[in-house]
Amino acid sequence: MNLLLTIIVQSYLYVLLTFFQFPNYTKHWNGGDRPGHTFASFEDFNGKQDFKVQRNAKGDFSLVYSAELKKGKLSIEIKKGSATIVQRDVNGSVADSIKLDNSKGEKYHVTFRAKHAEGKFDVKYN
Repeated sequence: MNLLLTIIVQSYLYVLLTFFQFPNYTKHWNGGDRPGHTFASFEDFNGKQDFKVQRNAKGDFSLVYSAELKKGKLSIEIKKGSATIVQRDVNGSVADSIKLDNSKGEKYHVTFRAKHAEGKFDVKYN
């Protein structure tokens, strides 16, 4: 009886740990993150992907982004520190550019959040 109870408890714990350990997963992720360019295509993207804008120079710069969503949910967020500059849901295709002030050398982040998303995104900055 104790052996059976132990097996049941271990199985239950394994299922719980597996479920909560892997909320972020993506099938067929193909992309890259390098200074000036971040891009990816994906199937069944779940969770979030955060990218630092890797720019050393101070001063204004342009950030150009595009995304295409075939299915699921996808959103993009651009932040400077804790301040949100852009936050939008992607429906179909989006393409836009924004001029950003970096006179103080602050940190910018681009975050994509997804739920069962299939599509691609591309972010470029100079």
